[in-house]
Amino acid sequence: MTDLLTHLRRTRLLAILRGVPPQHVPKLIETLLGAGIELFEVALSDDLGLPGLRAARAAFGPALPLGAGTVVTPLLAWQAHQAGATFLVTPHLVPEVNAYAREQGLGLLSGAFSPGEINAAYQQGSAAVKVFPAGVLGPEYFRQLRGPYPHLPLLAVGGVDASNIRAYLDAGAVGAGIGGALTRTDWNNPDWAALGRTAADIRAQAGEPR
Repeated sequence: MTDLLTHLRRTRLLAILRGVPPQHVPKLIETLLGAGIELFEVALSDDLGLPGLRAARAAFGPALPLGAGTVVTPLLAWQAHQAGATFLVTPHLVPEVNAYAREQGLGLLSGAFSPGEINAAYQQGSAAVKVFPAGVLGPEYFRQLRGPYPHLPLLAVGGVDASNIRAYLDAGAVGAGIGGALTRTDWNNPDWAALGRTAADIRAQAGEPR
């Protein structure tokens, strides 16, 4: 499988599936793939997460780059690994989860906020550091970080959508994680066409994969 950082640099987008009913996860991923999005994270912040992760892995097999998000304990890290995750994503710095990812050879996108946390996340093995919540910090925060930390790959997550993704990329982020903008629909009657159009718009704003 392509190295996680290489994949992020090439595609620039990570789709975050949070609160998606497991029976709809395969169709949503198929819709996003059709719009050119290739990297996926299923958030484990509710009871839908682990079943959704299993549904995605069962539907697409081992080739799909598939992460588990909101991994805040070693137990969740283990459960995500067993469910088929190939990389782990944390909302903040969780050294125990980061250590598990290293030990198991999993990819890692560790969350961080301050410069000290960002550097620690990178030192603990994060392929790219998930700077969260990006919407509060704004693109200028990323631009300022490029001065002292030009070597640190930064992923903008939280509050990123088609209207501002270009600004984060231009400020030096290697990519962006996008959740609500890609999953906002009535899950009792999903509008797949609308979801596909939104995904294609975000893909266009990010630019084609390199």
